[in-house]
Amino acid sequence: MALVGYARCSTTPQELEHQLEGLKAALVDQLFSEHISGAAPFSERVELQRAIDACRPGDVLLIPKLDRLGRTMEDCVSRVAELLERDVHVRTLDGRVDTKGLGTMAKPVVGVLTAAVQVERELSMERSREGIQAARNKGVPFGPKRKYTNEQAEHVRDLRGQGKSYGSISKATGLTVSTVRRILGVV
Repeated sequence: MALVGYARCSTTPQELEHQLEGLKAALVDQLFSEHISGAAPFSERVELQRAIDACRPGDVLLIPKLDRLGRTMEDCVSRVAELLERDVHVRTLDGRVDTKGLGTMAKPVVGVLTAAVQVERELSMERSREGIQAARNKGVPFGPKRKYTNEQAEHVRDLRGQGKSYGSISKATGLTVSTVRRILGVV
């Protein structure tokens, strides 16, 4: 069983140094680190990929805190689930996560966490929809800004009332034919 360490920080070198010291004190067999945002796509997190690739079944990936694996709880939980599928355990220096210590309960616990993340995502989407609907009920406009003024719209209606074609109205107002049609309610 190997102990593979991974440290990450977005900016300050001192923060990374503190993480590295903790991992070295834990006597990791291999150590990987990088300066990159947790929001960066997994494909850009080269050192995390290398650390995961270095892990063999039965190994432990040691990280300072769970949030080193991703920006969101969903990212972190899915990464832990992927590692457990490969029979690689995850442990944090802060002691909050130790999948090896969970034994056969590790996968079910991660499954419960995954379900909790899914529920939170759905609740968040529901809250967003409710907020949008409440804003619409108050008259808050959504979508792209109008490409014409009220005066232009009135001018378009006047010209159409005079029997002008969409093309001539477009030329006279400087609006596109599709905008003229939208103003007149002809979609």
